Order: sequence, then structure tokens, then C-alpha cells
Amino acid sequence: MITILAKVKNIIRMENIRVETSQNVQISYKVASVGERIVASLLDGLFLFVLYMVLAFIVGSTGGPSPILYVFFIIPMFYSLLFETFMDGQSPGKKVMKIKVSRIDGGAPRFSHYFVRWLFRLVDMLLTSYICAILTVVIGGKGQRLGDLLAETCVIRIGKKIQLENTILEKLPEDYELSFPEASRLTEKDLRLIRKVITQLASLDDPIEKVQFGLRARKRVMEQLDIVTQMKPDLFFVCLLRDYNYLYRTKKL
Repeated sequence: MITILAKVKNIIRMENIRVETSQNVQISYKVASVGERIVASLLDGLFLFVLYMVLAFIVGSTGGPSPILYVFFIIPMFYSLLFETFMDGQSPGKKVMKIKVSRIDGGAPRFSHYFVRWLFRLVDMLLTSYICAILTVVIGGKGQRLGDLLAETCVIRIGKKIQLENTILEKLPEDYELSFPEASRLTEKDLRLIRKVITQLASLDDPIEKVQFGLRARKRVMEQLDIVTQMKPDLFFVCLLRDYNYLYRTKKL
């Protein structure tokens, strides 16, 4: 009995997805569990119910049928597509549960990705009463229902926010000294990657895994920028962001 429960727990807990970026740095994402996705769907249903009550009140107060009735059909039909498109991969329910839609390759989904996911909701959820969606998510282990498989997306947990002092928005002291002039060669894509690496380092609890990941990531970036340093990985990446910030604000980029 204990063995069976352990297996079920492992299935529900899901796995991590490791994505190798174009800079050859691996970033790990925690896949949203089945339970988190179900709760998010229930919250979205509650949100829709409240919205329907508001619309019903408006229709009733106007004294009868009106063009607003069409909203009753449009909202549930395009609900997930609209919210995920304009809320960076999140519906209200997903936002509350701190999960979001992401591409398997780590990039930001485009409208075409959201559209494919939305299109196959008919099979995943409506025609099979969510059975198809739950089975494919659990069996696949990567948080992907049929729509996700075809769209090459998954649903991940949102990690810790990077603190302001670890971003290029940081205010630097007037006597700040530049450590790595090579930071001027960083692109916006590189900066996003570095912020992800910093977040990943902060989220790792295993000290050995943290050191190994940090050294691998530092090595890749050092090779890319032709930098040689023994600075600890977490400090190195923060320093790169600060140097870029300094170069940007002093108009040396």
C-alpha cells in the first residue's frame, strides 16, 4: 500500500524540465503538478461564474435581451486564448496558482502556440471531460496535454522573482568600478539568460547541484565573452549585470 501511494505521489509531483539555451546553458523549470492545474481551472471557472453574474445583472437592468448577450458565448469560447495571449501565458486561475504556459525550448510563446493549445481544448477537456488532458499530463511527466504536445509548450511553476538589486535597474554608487568591460558585448537575450541563471541558482537547495550548475553556466559565459575569473558564479553573474548597467548609464555601450 505504501509503495503504491509513493508511486502516485511521484507521478503527481511531476518532473523538472531542463532546457538548453542557444548559449548552451541549461535552465531547469519545475513543471506544474496536475493538482495545481486542476485548481487553476476551478478558479477560472469561478471567475467565469462571477463574470456571468455581472453580465446577467447588466442584461436584467437594461430591461431585456441586448447585444451584450453575445458576450455570454464569446467569453467562455475564447477565455483561455485571450488571457494567455495578453497575460504572458497566464489566465486568472494560473496567475493565482503562480503557474504559466512556456515553450519547451525556454522561449516566450507566440500567439500561434496559444492558439494551438486553445484549439485542442475541445479534445483535451470538453469532449473527454478532462480525462484526456489529465492522462497525457500525468503519463508524459512534462506537464503537457495533447494541445501542449502539438504546440511544443508546457505549464511551469513561476520561480522566485529576481530582486531589484540583481537586475540592470539597480542604482549603482557613484564610485562604482567596472570589473568586466566585456559586459558591453552582452545582448538583451544574454541579459535575460543571466537573470534566469541567477534565479536558478537562488532556487537550488542542494549545495552540490548549485555549485555544479553555477560552474557550468559560468564557464559557458566566460567562453562566450573571453573572460577569465575565479569569482563565485552567483557573484559573477550579478557583477556582469551591474557592469552592463554601469556601461549603459555612462553611455559606453
